[in-house]
Amino acid sequence: MLIFLLIVLIGGLGGFGYWAYSQGYLKSITSLLKIGSDNSTQKTGGATLTTAPKITGVQVSAKAIKEVGIVWNTDQPSSSQVEWGTSISYGSKTEITDDPTTGTSMGLVTHGVTVKGLSGNTTYHYRVISTNKDKLTTTSEDNSFTTPAAD
Repeated sequence: MLIFLLIVLIGGLGGFGYWAYSQGYLKSITSLLKIGSDNSTQKTGGATLTTAPKITGVQVSAKAIKEVGIVWNTDQPSSSQVEWGTSISYGSKTEITDDPTTGTSMGLVTHGVTVKGLSGNTTYHYRVISTNKDKLTTTSEDNSFTTPAAD
C-alpha cells in the first residue's frame, strides 16, 4: 500500500510540474533564482517561426440567446481572440487569451472563445484571430451566425 501511495504522489507531482511549467510559473521561478541560466540571453521557446498560424475548422460550437461559443484549430500554438459585430465592420473583440507572445502561456492549437452580450434573433458576423510566439498573426475569413429568438 505504501508503494502505491508513493507512486500516486510522484505521478501527481509530475503532472503538477508539467502544468506549472506550461503556465509559465516554473519559468518565472527559475529566472528569479537564476537556475540554469547565466542571465545573459533570453530563451524564446525554440526556433523562430517564419509563418503565421494556419486557422482551420472555424465554427460556432454552442448558441444561446446572449452568448455563443466559437472554436477553431491552428497548426501551431497561438493566442485566441474573436472579433464580432452585427456587420462586417465588427466593432467588438474578445480579450486575447492563451497568448504566447507574453511568455506567460505556451499558446493553444485547439481554441475556444465565448462571445457574450448578444441579443436574441440577431445575425452577427465574426472572425477569429490567432498570433504565435513570434507575433505572426492570422485572421480568418468572415463568418456569421444568428442567435435564437427570446421566448
